[in-house]
Amino acid sequence: MSFLRNQNSSQRGFSAVEFLIASVVFGILITGITSAYISIRKSYRIARQLNEMYTVLSACPEIDRALEFNSLSSTSNCYPNNKFRVENNAGGYISYAPTLTVTDTASISVSDPLHTTPDSKVVDITVRYPKETTVPPLELRMLITRNGVGQL
Repeated sequence: MSFLRNQNSSQRGFSAVEFLIASVVFGILITGITSAYISIRKSYRIARQLNEMYTVLSACPEIDRALEFNSLSSTSNCYPNNKFRVENNAGGYISYAPTLTVTDTASISVSDPLHTTPDSKVVDITVRYPKETTVPPLELRMLITRNGVGQL
């Protein structure tokens, strides 16, 4: 009979030490999985923002190419595709406002390599994410001559 009691008492369940170790390991696993999820979510959000900004930025030169050289200025329209639906069906849109700066090559700094290009304009386009974020702005610089466009 004593043999049966010893066998039953050793199979009662986890000891306090085993339970404590299992709890610590489980906590570490949950913390790691949560950190990985948050990191992946943040990377996805930044990639989406950069993709939207790039879409707006790449559409701006197409608009400017259609303009006549003499009418190209910093007030030229650069808003062809700047509205994107907010993610997760939250409703609403995010709109980007690109900054377009047109400078005659004769007016830019002498140290700028484009200064020596005659009868041309430099177009600098910057697109920023409209909300506070760590995503840097995307920039595009183009040289527009009377004969065509060259991206830099």
